[in-house]
Amino acid sequence: MGLALVTRIPNLMEAHIAAGALRSAGIAAEVFDGNFGAIEAPVIEGLGGYRLMAPEAEVEAARETLRILRSSPGLATGDDESPWAGPPATSSQARAKGMRIIAALFVGAPFLIWLISRLAAA
Repeated sequence: MGLALVTRIPNLMEAHIAAGALRSAGIAAEVFDGNFGAIEAPVIEGLGGYRLMAPEAEVEAARETLRILRSSPGLATGDDESPWAGPPATSSQARAKGMRIIAALFVGAPFLIWLISRLAAA
């Protein structure tokens, strides 16, 4: 039995709080990308956030637990609503967009260097 994605959470502290809440409910949850994200938080946040993982058999229970937690009085206050309250975002779309941006930078940088050197020589 492997681990499956429960949700992605944009903030490392919130991810650990959610994992702790799931562990308190008896679900073996883990935060992935935490060590790398502590150093390169913008990269992880750009990819959709920290992965909150749980055993495949417990994923639905974990999502339901998080939904109940977010709907508790005092936690869901409109504008304060966190993006991880709903189902997990499609990380493949966010990753594809990020990879297109990185590819454009790598392809465009040599052209810009060449253009600047030509303009400086003229």
